[in-house]
Amino acid sequence: MHELPIGRRVAYWRGRRSMSQQQFADAIGKSKSWVDKVERGVRRLDKLSSLQAVADGLRVDLRLLLSKETKREASSDELLGRANIDEVRAVLVRWGPVQLWPDHSVPTLGDLAKAVDHAWLACQHAKYLDLIRSLPKLLCGAQQVRTADPAAPEAVQRLAEAYQIASIVLSKADINDLAWVAADRALAASQHADDQLLVGACAAQLGRVLLAQGQARLAMEIGIALAHRIVPSGPLDAPADALSVYGTLLLVAARGAAGLGHADSVADLLDRAGRAAAIIGDGQDHYRTVFGPVTVALARVVATIELDPGVLDLVVHQRLVNATAFRRLPPEHRAAYLLDAANGFMQVGDLKAAGQAIVGADRAAKAEVRHRRQGHDLLAALLRRSAAPGFDVLRLADEMGVVV
Repeated sequence: MHELPIGRRVAYWRGRRSMSQQQFADAIGKSKSWVDKVERGVRRLDKLSSLQAVADGLRVDLRLLLSKETKREASSDELLGRANIDEVRAVLVRWGPVQLWPDHSVPTLGDLAKAVDHAWLACQHAKYLDLIRSLPKLLCGAQQVRTADPAAPEAVQRLAEAYQIASIVLSKADINDLAWVAADRALAASQHADDQLLVGACAAQLGRVLLAQGQARLAMEIGIALAHRIVPSGPLDAPADALSVYGTLLLVAARGAAGLGHADSVADLLDRAGRAAAIIGDGQDHYRTVFGPVTVALARVVATIELDPGVLDLVVHQRLVNATAFRRLPPEHRAAYLLDAANGFMQVGDLKAAGQAIVGADRAAKAEVRHRRQGHDLLAALLRRSAAPGFDVLRLADEMGVVV
């Protein structure tokens, strides 16, 4: 970005604050003519006292006022695009494949496998715009492959995975009705794949959608029921992939129990998940679960926030996020946890830690903060409550267009 003249930057920030020249002049005790001359470059701002008064009137850090022009970020609706979401909706509510692949050919199973694997990678890196745009083609391609070879187990598996990915992305976009439809389709497809672990992974996503819809009891029940089906009670001698899906289902159930305020159930479910995680270790991604000791530890923090909003141990949080295992998690997982932590810090009144968590989430995966309602709401709440937000928080707020 090129450096803007100071007057242009004053006009820019005044516009961002939706202030007229007269309103701004009144706020800083100057005349409208003075403001007009500053913005047109006729009057210079060469005194620190004047610069600070202008920055205070614009409610920005002086360093931000003097910095380069900032890049504007699109809002969530602008980024995802209503037309893109409507295309996904059309595919999900219509039974039967729709031709969207080039030259009107049915994609091969190999083509589909590559597309699904790429979509999983994009999902874990929070590339939601790319995913929203590609979902109609991905879903239609998966439907076509399944129709062309209904007896092929991998065709069913890839169809279920495509629906899983759609559900995750739609949840991130807060389109919970479609996310539920996609999760239900994933679970239905997985039951034809002769793969109990795939069923469990799809059930875990359905549980997360239920949590987002406030259906904590249903989420807890589906998590427990499928976990017991995968690993019946007894010694944890199942393979690592089974333990990963089992543990993931228990984490979903624990979130449901936390939503219901059942502290004893939360402790029991997390302990059981922890024992499975200890066997597997960190760094695994069986059935795209990314399950391991670090994810259980993060789940304990989030459950604590839900059960007792007045309790959040900053030392425990910092030890977790500074650990190598946390840094090796996919960006989406790290950012999602940091937003949950920011919410917890807001509740205990530690606004500095909340701001650091939000900025940290943005650095891990920008789309988790900038293109999701949760990120905007948390940042707006932080700005309302903070007398003097940090420089990084102010910059992020402006780039996101969050003004209070």
